[in-house]
Amino acid sequence: MTEDELASVGNTFAEEVVAVLEGLRSLDGITDPEEVVAGLLVELSRALTLGARMAAMPRLVPPDRYEPDTGPDVELDDVRVRLAEVLDGFNTYVEVFDPYDDPAVPSAYRISDDVISLAASLAHGMQHARAGRPIEALWWWQFSFLSSWGGETTSALRALQSVIARDRIVGAAPAISPEQLPPDPL
Repeated sequence: MTEDELASVGNTFAEEVVAVLEGLRSLDGITDPEEVVAGLLVELSRALTLGARMAAMPRLVPPDRYEPDTGPDVELDDVRVRLAEVLDGFNTYVEVFDPYDDPAVPSAYRISDDVISLAASLAHGMQHARAGRPIEALWWWQFSFLSSWGGETTSALRALQSVIARDRIVGAAPAISPEQLPPDPL
């Protein structure tokens, strides 16, 4: 693939990233947990589809040896707190981070942290795209999907699917007592 073709692919991905970020942004301020969970299911699924397409591409190598400075990252702590409040009662979930560890050890994670990690990574790549560096943006999205937000988003989506399944099939929210949770490393 030529550099021009790769830049074109990067610009196309940037449009899709903007759509995911706008979808996530539209959920901020909604206080109905059911509405937020439904919206997150859709937006996280869209992000994972985008990430899977990036992962299926050959390994990207950025044009410069060092990542150009994009300026300060977007501040998302207030959004994380608001999302955690809406998801109170099922924000924390337990998962085995590496199923190939021997023995596999469950750990506690938060949906709100995973969603914000996704948004921060996508926004960071958008800073490159807006600065006219679509290949750098594409590299960042692929790298960060493989190293962080891909797994985190997959886990959050699985946790949200469990919340919906329990509600629709069993008719109950997930019930995990503090005694059942492993020590919270967060």
